[in-house]
Order: sequence, then C-alpha cells, then structure tokens
Amino acid sequence: MDRLKNKVAVVTGATSGIGEATALMYVKEGAKVVLVGRNEEKGAALLKQIEEMGGDAIFVKTNVRVKEDILKMKEAAYAKYGRVDILFNAAGVLVHKPFLEQTDEDFNTIIETNLRAYIWNMQIFIPEMVKAGGGSIINVASISSVWPELNSYFYGAAKAGVSNISMNVAKEFAKDHIRINCILPGPIMTNMTPDVVKNSPEIQKQMMENECILGRMGQPDDIAYAAVYLGSDESSFVTAASIKVDGGVTISN
Repeated sequence: MDRLKNKVAVVTGATSGIGEATALMYVKEGAKVVLVGRNEEKGAALLKQIEEMGGDAIFVKTNVRVKEDILKMKEAAYAKYGRVDILFNAAGVLVHKPFLEQTDEDFNTIIETNLRAYIWNMQIFIPEMVKAGGGSIINVASISSVWPELNSYFYGAAKAGVSNISMNVAKEFAKDHIRINCILPGPIMTNMTPDVVKNSPEIQKQMMENECILGRMGQPDDIAYAAVYLGSDESSFVTAASIKVDGGVTISN
C-alpha cells in the first residue's frame, strides 16, 4: 500500500481490461487517478467503485483518436489535481484476422488508436512533466511487437512502433527526469482477447501447455502489478525498458 501515495496518474483505456485493473491498483496504492475512456456508463460505474473504496478519481470521456479530446482531458486533469506524475497509455483495439483480409480501414483504426494516440498523449503531457521536474510514462505495447503472432499483423506493427518511439523519446527527455517504459503483455484474458480463444477452453488448454510455460493464462492484474512498479519511485533507475509480462510465451519454442 501507498507505493504511489501523493501521485496523480492518467490512465487511458480505463473502463476495461488492463486499463481498469491498473486504475484500481493505482488507487489502492494511494494515487489519484484520471480515468480516460469513451464509455460514460462504464466510466461512471468505475468511478463509483473507486469512491466506495475511499479513492480519489475523476472520469473524463475521451476518444483518444481525436486530438482535441486529449487536450480537453489534459486540461481537466490539471484543473482537478494540478499535476500529473504518471501517464499510463493502455487504450487499444485489436483486429484479428488473416493478413490478406485486413483492410485499409483496419490499418487506420489500429494505427490511430494504438500508436498515434500514444504519441499525442506523450507530446501533450511531456511539456507539463518537464515543468514539474519529471514523471513516468508507461506505454502498453505487446509481445506481438517482438514475436510473431498469427492474425495480429497491423496490431503488432503498431505496438512495435510504440516500443521504438518510447525508447527514443526516453533518451531525449532523460535529462528532464522523465522515464518512459513499455510493458509487453502476453496472452492476457480481456475483452480484447479473440473470441476463438476466449470461448474455447480447449484452445486455452493448448496455449497453457505449449506456450504459457508458467501454466496459466494472464490476467489484467498481472500487467497492473508491473504498471505500479514502473509508476513508483522503486523504478527510478529504469527507463527505455520493455518489460515482457507474458508467462514465458516468447521463450516457449
């Protein structure tokens, strides 16, 4: 408890999956949280849950594919809390189908949500972090960026871009005490998990036997634990890192 006491965190994609789990864990660790998402109903429900926990948060409806929305969200965050210490970029979409079936629309959706929005968020929040004397930015990439994953072609390309730009921006702003790191999730069971996996215990069993060498599928909290570490002062000597949280998938064969 209190590993993030007195810190303010912005969490994108906060209304489901990894973003939601991280927002809740940040609150448990003492952070004030700006919940960012498109679904007002889910945002209100999460905000109520946090308030019942005794936490401090606001929800800002935001479409991260719209730059003006991000700018308004930033203004709301600073109007409420006056600072942002942690930016956790988790908003994402997945198109899961064979390469020749993936369309220009699929490409645009993936790139705009999973790469460009991360860039916009960094460009918008970094100047404020520089003024404040530092901060921690955590970008959710994927093992798809470093390991071939069937039917996730544009997704993997976007996440490879996230990993690359995070490393480069981390080098530029290290002098300003801004740390930028990536988490590379493996097979985490969320609403983004392809239905063919989510709805098939047999496929999950095969994955656990052949890929997840730790013997289980991942859960959103597995990523949230890493996000707490990277947001806390415990990781003050960690930047430009890409931390795989994948159950050992990338060394399974």
